[in-house]
Amino acid sequence: MSGNRTSDQEDMSILDYFESYYHVPALVGALAFMLWTRLQSYGSFVQNGEVYFRGNDPWYHLRETNYLLENWPNTLPFDVWTGFPIGSQVGQFGTLWDHIMAISIWIASPIMGSPEEVMLIMAPLAGTLVAIPTYFIARRFVDRFAAIAGVAVLALLPGTFFSYSLVGFPDHSAAEVLFQSLAVLAFLVAFAVAEREAPVWELLVDRDWIALKRPTLYAVAAGVALGLYLWTWPPAVLMVGFTGVYLAVKLVSDTFHGRSPEPIAFAGSLALGVTGLMQLIPLDTFSFSASQYSLLQVVLPLGVAVGAVFLAWLARQWESRDLDTTTYPPAVAGLILASAGVVWLALPSLWSTLTRNLLNFVGFSARATFRTIGEGQPPLQNASFADFVLSQYGLAFFLALAAVLYIIARPLYRSEDTNHTLYIPAALAVVGSVYAVPQLYDTIGGVVGVSWQVIGLALAAALLVGATFLVEYDAEELYFVVWAAFIGSAAFTQTRFNYYLAVIVAVGAAYFLQITLDAIDLTSLAALRDIEGWQVMTALAVIAILIVPLVGVATPVWTAGNSTGPGSVVEWDDSLQWMNDETPTPGELEGADNPMELYGTYERPEDGDFEYPDGAYGVQSWWDYGHWITTRAERIPNANPFQQNADEAANYLLAPSEEEAREVLASQSTEGEHTRYVMVDRQMASPNSKFNAPVTFYEGNETTEDFNRVLYQQTEQGGFQTLMQVNTQRYHESQMIRLYEHHGSAVEPRPVVVDWDQQAAQTAGGDRI
Repeated sequence: MSGNRTSDQEDMSILDYFESYYHVPALVGALAFMLWTRLQSYGSFVQNGEVYFRGNDPWYHLRETNYLLENWPNTLPFDVWTGFPIGSQVGQFGTLWDHIMAISIWIASPIMGSPEEVMLIMAPLAGTLVAIPTYFIARRFVDRFAAIAGVAVLALLPGTFFSYSLVGFPDHSAAEVLFQSLAVLAFLVAFAVAEREAPVWELLVDRDWIALKRPTLYAVAAGVALGLYLWTWPPAVLMVGFTGVYLAVKLVSDTFHGRSPEPIAFAGSLALGVTGLMQLIPLDTFSFSASQYSLLQVVLPLGVAVGAVFLAWLARQWESRDLDTTTYPPAVAGLILASAGVVWLALPSLWSTLTRNLLNFVGFSARATFRTIGEGQPPLQNASFADFVLSQYGLAFFLALAAVLYIIARPLYRSEDTNHTLYIPAALAVVGSVYAVPQLYDTIGGVVGVSWQVIGLALAAALLVGATFLVEYDAEELYFVVWAAFIGSAAFTQTRFNYYLAVIVAVGAAYFLQITLDAIDLTSLAALRDIEGWQVMTALAVIAILIVPLVGVATPVWTAGNSTGPGSVVEWDDSLQWMNDETPTPGELEGADNPMELYGTYERPEDGDFEYPDGAYGVQSWWDYGHWITTRAERIPNANPFQQNADEAANYLLAPSEEEAREVLASQSTEGEHTRYVMVDRQMASPNSKFNAPVTFYEGNETTEDFNRVLYQQTEQGGFQTLMQVNTQRYHESQMIRLYEHHGSAVEPRPVVVDWDQQAAQTAGGDRI
C-alpha cells in the first residue's frame, strides 16, 4: 500500500509539474520554429562572397549602422550622399534600431563575420521575439493554453508580418512590431494596476508613496516602453493618438457611470508624460512632422497627458458641485471641439500634420503619390477582401474579429436593460449599411471631402463610444478594442501595417478559443479526465479552423521562408559596381580636388540646402534605386526612397525633349545641372511595371493614357478582356524611353499602325472606361 501511494504521489507531482510549466517548452518551441522558418533562405543572400539585402530601406540602415560603428553614439546629422543637389535630413533612420544593430555587430561579428552578415539575421530575431509580448498580451485575457495557441497562430501567419521579418530584410518594420507590442503590454498592465490600486488625488496630497509606488512604477514603465517605440520609429505617434482616444473615452465613461476617472488618468498622464520627455533627447526638427524627431513627438504625448489630468480635474469639479454626470460627456465634447478649433487657428501646421497623417495612416485615404510605394498601397486595391484576408491570416482573422465584437457586445447583452441589448443589432445594422450601400455614404462624404470608408469609420467609432455610455467596460479590454480598431483601419489603408495587425489577430484568435473552451467546460487538464466526444469534436473543429487554412489554403511559412531572395539589386549590381570603379569620386569630377568622404560628418545647413563642392555630381534615376546608388555604387542619387526629389525625377524622366530635361535639373538649385549620369532599367521602361509611377508625380498634364493605351476585346459573355497595350508617341518621346529603348534617340522612326473602335463601357466596379 505504501509503495502504491508513493507511486501515485509521484504521478500526481509529475502531472502537477506539467500543468504548471507546460507553456514554457511550448513557447520555446514556437520561438524556435519562428526563427527557423525565417532563416531558411540565409544562403540566398550571400552570393560570391557578397552580402545582399532585399528591398530598399535595409540598404540605408546599412549606411546608418556603418556610420554608427565609426561614430557611436552619434548618428548622421545630415546626409549629403543622397538627395542631390540638396542633401537629406533622415528622420526614420539612425534610430534605436540602428543602435541595436550596431551593438549586435560588435558582439556577433567575431563569430559571424562582416556587419552585413550580422544584419541579415536581425529582422528574424526581432520577428521571433514578438511572440513573447504576444503571449503575455493574450494572457491578460485568456488561460495559458489559449495564449500558446495564439502564439502558434502568429508563428503560422504567412502574410506581411512574416515577409517583413524574413532573413535579408534588416528594416525597422519587425522592430516596430516588437516595440509596439511591448508598449501595448506595458499599458495594459499599467491600467490594470491603476484600477486595482486606485491612485487618487488624496494619496498625492497625503504623500502616501507606499500606496502610489506600484501604480507609479508600472506607469513609468509603460511610458518608457512607448518612448522606446518612438525612438525606433518616429511615426509611432500613432500609438500616442489611439492611447489619447482611449483615455478620452474611458475617463468620460467612468465619470458618466459614477466612477472616479483618476486611476486611469494617473496611469495615462504619467506614462505619456515620461514618453514626451524622452523625445527631447533625439529632438532635431523644430517643426511638426510625423516622420522625423520633431516637436510633434514631444507636444502630442505631453498634450494628451495634460488633457488626461484636466479631464480628471474637471470630473472633480462636477462631483464637488453635485452636477448631473449626464452633462459631463457633452461638456467634454464641446471642449474637445473648442481645443481643435484653437489648434486649427493658432497652430495650422500642427493641425495639418495631424489631419493629413490621420487620413493617410488610418483613414483609408493614402495619397496617390504614396500609393506608388508597394507597401503604401491599400491592400484591397488589387485584391478582393476574401482573397487578401485568407492569404494573410486564413480564417483566424474572422475569429479574431468575432472576439473583438464579443468583447464589445457582452456587457450590452448581459445588461438588464433591454434597450442596451437592442443596441447590438441596431449598431450592426448601421455599420452593415455602410457596406451595403456605399454609394449613399460616398455622396455624404463628398460634401465634406472624404471617402465613404471614412464616414463608415466615423460611424463605427461613434457607436463604440455610445456603447461605453450605456455599460461599463473593463479597462484592459477597452484598450485592446481601441488598439484593434486603429490598427485594423491602418492595415486596410496601407498594406504594410498588416504586420501590426498580425499580433492583434493572434491575440483575438486566442480569445475566441478561450470563449469556446469556456463554453464546453475544458479550462484545465483536470477537465480532460471526464471529457466527452462532443467536447473533443468542438475543440478540434475550432483548432482546425485556426490552423488548417494557414497550412492548407495560404502558402505555409516553411515554404514561403524557403523561397525569398535579394531580388533586383543583384541585376543592378554589375552596373553599380561599374559606376563605383569607372566614374569619378564625388568632388573629383573634371579634375576637381574635393573628394567627399562616404561616411564623413556634415552638419545640417540652416536652410536645408547643402553647398556641394566643385566636382560633386548627381546620378538621376527613379527614387526606388536611390539607396542602392548610395551604398553599392557609392555615388549620390538625385532621388531616393524617402521620395525626396521624386517630382523632379519624374519631370526629368518623362520630359518630352532633352532641353526640358536639362531645365528640370537646372531648376533644382545652383548645383542641379551637375547631374552627370542617368540609370534606367527595364522595369522603369515597362508600363506593366514601374513606368506609371513617375506619371503620378509628373507635373505635366499627361495621364497614364497619354503614354499607354489599353485595348479591350468584348467576350461572348458580353464582358471585356484586355487585348493588347499600345505605347503612344508621347511614351517614345519621354527622356527615359529615348535613353533606354532608343539609345539617346539615335534611331529612325518606324511607324506602327493600330486601328480600333472607340466605345464606352462600364467596369465591374461601376467605373466608365
